[in-house]
Amino acid sequence: MSEYLVNRLRSRMKKREPIASITAYDYFSARLAAEADLDFVLVGDSLGNVIHGADSTIAVELSDVVYHTRIVVRHFPAERVVLDMPLGGYLASSTELVKAAVEAFKQSGAGAVKFEGAGRVQLEAAEQLSSLGVPVMGHIGLQPQRVFSQGGFKRQGLREEDAARLRSEARALEAAGACSIVLELVQPDLAGEISDELSIPTIGIGSGELCDGQILVIHDVLGLLPGDAPGFARQYAQLYGAALQAVRRYAADVRESADPPQVQGSQPGAAPGAADLHTAALLADLAAQEAPGDA
Repeated sequence: MSEYLVNRLRSRMKKREPIASITAYDYFSARLAAEADLDFVLVGDSLGNVIHGADSTIAVELSDVVYHTRIVVRHFPAERVVLDMPLGGYLASSTELVKAAVEAFKQSGAGAVKFEGAGRVQLEAAEQLSSLGVPVMGHIGLQPQRVFSQGGFKRQGLREEDAARLRSEARALEAAGACSIVLELVQPDLAGEISDELSIPTIGIGSGELCDGQILVIHDVLGLLPGDAPGFARQYAQLYGAALQAVRRYAADVRESADPPQVQGSQPGAAPGAADLHTAALLADLAAQEAPGDA
């Protein structure tokens, strides 16, 4: 049995050990996170950007997140997988939010749920979910689901009244039972002050190094997409360019030969290679999704 999310985060915070996490959406990213022994992964509604190719997360459905979470929990310790609740009508009522979150929690096999905001609905839902045994991760600062009303992707907490509001929201989420809080694009000094005030860990994204932990989108970490990553995201690889070059070489080999290119000496019946095993894993994921009674 893997260490549970709440225990792991509390232990890291108590020992003053930074919490490391990334987003995960599939076998590839979940496997990377597991082998790197990250503290948790978030199946974020950011899949709207990096999987669906949309400009925002607005169109992501809860069923999309549940689908990807089911894949991730098979390849990363399920107890430390956090399911992100995307924008939906259930956010208008704490009762509906609790119902939707519990159902998603049960269907996906995740270890916690996360939702943006700290209004009355979110606070009441956090308290009720915590009482039901569903760990809740809060999210304040920049809220991508409210990017239109917030006026774009802007640094948060620059004005004193905004800083006071963020402090109040963080304290309210803690009081409601949240096990941790994501601080997105919060002014770094303010993020540090909030982290010092709370007894639960803060997870920063673009909020400086004074948070208790950090999270980035896996595609930004690896440079998996064309174009520039957000300014706050450090890229540790540039895999899109390498992948594009490899696919172009493959296409050239196919077009210059009557047969698809194969490794020299490869014969039918030979032991499966990494690519074969990867394909088998993907097919197994698909079969599991389509199995009767698994909807």
